[in-house]
Amino acid sequence: MTIDLLANITRTLAPDADPDGPDTRAALLFAAEIAMTAAAAEPDDADHWTFAGLAVRESVDRLTEDLTDDLILSIEPSQLTLPGAAEAREPTRALVASLADFYASAALRETSQPWRRLAWASVAQHLDRAVQELS
Repeated sequence: MTIDLLANITRTLAPDADPDGPDTRAALLFAAEIAMTAAAAEPDDADHWTFAGLAVRESVDRLTEDLTDDLILSIEPSQLTLPGAAEAREPTRALVASLADFYASAALRETSQPWRRLAWASVAQHLDRAVQELS
């Protein structure tokens, strides 16, 4: 189920979505939870998963530090089931890479406020680090 959900989120991430919207923020939170769940499930590769999860969490912090509302992940981490961290690596990497590209593109939108563009650029940078950990 989790692998299918990762693929579905990656596939439905719209290029014109709101970078501060609930769908994109939920995708970030979901990627962070997957990474931390995989780190706990795969002790031999926990470092890479943990560093990736922390980088994604840092991107969430950068994104939301100036926003007034909080977003709650609608899926409890205990509901995430992984057949194995190895099987989740590529779909998780693909989701995080898509999010990195999305936020890098959003940072280039000249119609957006400069302070949000800076936040989105920072998010993209942290997500790029997460992708490196998952590669």
